[in-house]
Amino acid sequence: MSDTLQFLVRHGYIVLFAAVLAQQLGVPLPSTPFIIAAGALAHTGQLSFGAAIFVAFSAAMIADLVWFEIGRLRGTRVLQFLCRISLEPDYCVRRTENTFARHGAKTLIVGKLVPGISVFGHPDGGSLRASALTLSAL
Repeated sequence: MSDTLQFLVRHGYIVLFAAVLAQQLGVPLPSTPFIIAAGALAHTGQLSFGAAIFVAFSAAMIADLVWFEIGRLRGTRVLQFLCRISLEPDYCVRRTENTFARHGAKTLIVGKLVPGISVFGHPDGGSLRASALTLSAL
């Protein structure tokens, strides 16, 4: 356990960045344990709380912009690819597009709070030609 703790103290920001980036890109890796560990290390003074927040935020923003650009370049084909794991792929694409069309960029705020949903919002926003500045401000 001591080796793991020392590794996290030494490489905590890199591990946090990689975990959040991977999860936001769609890798089925939960970043919550890493965020909690970074918070615990910040509480004990071994990591900076502000730096940990900045690192996690930066990783999430980079992933969101990558998904947005993929959606902008590939359109609904990206949503169809992401929805293939769904039981009803056509319904998944239609529902995602309708939700974004009805509620706009506010969909992305709620999507960040629901695991698995956050991957769909930014490609959909890109395919519908929403402003990247609007999406990144959320």
